[in-house]
Amino acid sequence: MKRRAVAVVVLVVLLFGLTAFAASHAEPNGVIAFVTDFGRKDFYVGAMEGVVLSKFPEAKIVHISHEVEEYNIREGAITTYLAAKEYPKGTVFCTVVDPGVGTERKPIVLETETGHYFIGPDNGVLTMVMNNMGVKEVRVLENPDWRREGWVSKTFHGRDVFSPGAAHLASGEPFTEAGPEYMEYKTLDIQQSRIEDGAVVGEAVMIDEYGNIQANVHASELEEIGLEVGDTVEVQIGEVVEQAEYATTYGDVPEGDFLVFRASTDFIEVAINMGSAQENFGAELGSTIEFRPAD
Repeated sequence: MKRRAVAVVVLVVLLFGLTAFAASHAEPNGVIAFVTDFGRKDFYVGAMEGVVLSKFPEAKIVHISHEVEEYNIREGAITTYLAAKEYPKGTVFCTVVDPGVGTERKPIVLETETGHYFIGPDNGVLTMVMNNMGVKEVRVLENPDWRREGWVSKTFHGRDVFSPGAAHLASGEPFTEAGPEYMEYKTLDIQQSRIEDGAVVGEAVMIDEYGNIQANVHASELEEIGLEVGDTVEVQIGEVVEQAEYATTYGDVPEGDFLVFRASTDFIEVAINMGSAQENFGAELGSTIEFRPAD
């Protein structure tokens, strides 16, 4: 009887341990969302989708964007983050902006504190996700069973490494089977917003098709230096300084006028109503942006 009792206790402990371990990782929801700089002219995106469906026919595939500027890791980082934060837990994101494809850079899998999964190259493209959604665990994607069957190309890891990895993960295979834990992952040097000498200083993290510029600055920081909607704000990017109205939307100012406002992303946007702020300031991703009350 004692042996039987001990066996039951051991079984309960094992089952509890397995349940607790499974619960420690988010349950995949079957959605795979792509972000790449591949464009849609060539076969690349279709091939990635085909690999996913071959591995996991029930996958729900979403194409966030394939129009990230070629090789622009920063743009891939912000595009991934701004979309990902709107998705439910358990979504798997496959971000491939990978100018170092085939080199020593590693393919990685990330689980965030928010319960989302990300697969991509270890080149900093997941920096914004890591900074804003938290890093729970990172692993190297090196399980050979999680790769495309047959030959693995040195120049198309989107098809042969990242897509099949996303399919295996989204289908419910354990995150821990992707490969060993990894602590030396790379991040981009994106400066944190701060207040200096009465100005809020940040950097351009997004420039959209209209030439609108978003800084990693929040409305609460503008409030800290005494700015509120309706005030005039001095905006400096590089050597260019302009006066802008602190508004709520583009139509608050006449066509051609400058404005700043809290964008849908929760960042502060610099814009020209019906014009391109990017062209006026000569801004690019990473440009330093300063906001201060106008004299």
